[in-house]
Amino acid sequence: MAKSKVTEEARARAIQMRSKGAQYKQIAESLSSEGVTFDWCKRNLSTVKVYDTDYFLIEQITPLGVRPEGIARSELNRFIRKAFGIESGEPIPPKILQRVKRALPDDVFVRPDWMDPQSAEATQRAIVIGTTILMDRLEELTADVCQLCPGASAWHVRDYMLKQLTGDYPGGPLVQGQHMERAVERMVVRMPQITPSERPPLAMDTEYEALCM
Repeated sequence: MAKSKVTEEARARAIQMRSKGAQYKQIAESLSSEGVTFDWCKRNLSTVKVYDTDYFLIEQITPLGVRPEGIARSELNRFIRKAFGIESGEPIPPKILQRVKRALPDDVFVRPDWMDPQSAEATQRAIVIGTTILMDRLEELTADVCQLCPGASAWHVRDYMLKQLTGDYPGGPLVQGQHMERAVERMVVRMPQITPSERPPLAMDTEYEALCM
């Protein structure tokens, strides 16, 4: 068996670099003059304990996540932001989120922020009931808008109201309001406007009315 060209000093440096979180490619490039290759790193450094940002982050999260109530998603995100220096207004890169979640032990529970840990089922039922009431009311409001302004698309009226309510429009409610305002300004110039009260009544569908009697 051929003797390894990697000296004990180079091996020690490679182990130290790996323990601090360096990747195999980085170690091989840094120590290439001492015989360290990518394949050598895979063979010899796979069991080295890595004490990087991920390691210390998991060490912080795990004791909280294994509690009966788990750790709230917003709390988890605060730990991740602090560990990686991500500003509160900036999104957490998906790769970091996936890497952290994969590293968490199986008994860590990341609790949805909508859930009251002591009343999980009651929270779910209340949200489902509230959503049903909200959707019924939204349908009523959409019908009201389309009755006043029959030229409007019911689907888009509903969609726009939801986006204004949730702030889901790209750029937020302020940008959505500005876009709506500009669109209205252009249409006012292009076409004479009438109020709902000036609109002629809709023709009655007598055939449908007869079927309903």
